[in-house]
Amino acid sequence: MADARTPRELDEVVDGLLEVAKRTHVVMVSVAARHDLTAQQVGLLRVLDEPVSMRAFAEELSCDPSNVTGLVDRVERLGLVDRVADPDDRRIRMLTLTPKGRRLREKINAEVARDLAAALGLEPEDHGRVLRLIASLTPTDATPPPRP
Repeated sequence: MADARTPRELDEVVDGLLEVAKRTHVVMVSVAARHDLTAQQVGLLRVLDEPVSMRAFAEELSCDPSNVTGLVDRVERLGLVDRVADPDDRRIRMLTLTPKGRRLREKINAEVARDLAAALGLEPEDHGRVLRLIASLTPTDATPPPRP
């Protein structure tokens, strides 16, 4: 079956997705700066619903675990994250939020949601439509794109 989309339509889709990514990045950087953090540190706080190994966090960022050490060092010095031994394998260090880190994470999540909605022009009634679109674009059984 032939693809009925024109090259221009495909360009517009790519351009639109890149614009959403750019606006998302600008919001993350802005919210992070308000809290004297980097966007990567905010990303770390956001993924720590449950304890995560340094290796799993590095995989989330698509980088080597040694690259996240400095990032984790700073949020640990700020009292936002602790490194604890994995109960199943004490050689593995797990990252977990401190109570201070949980409070900041909640505040940051609210700010990101508010600012991103404003940056994208989203109204509360748009949320369901956006969630359905995101779900359709990110199937859980999809193979991730190749790493550069």
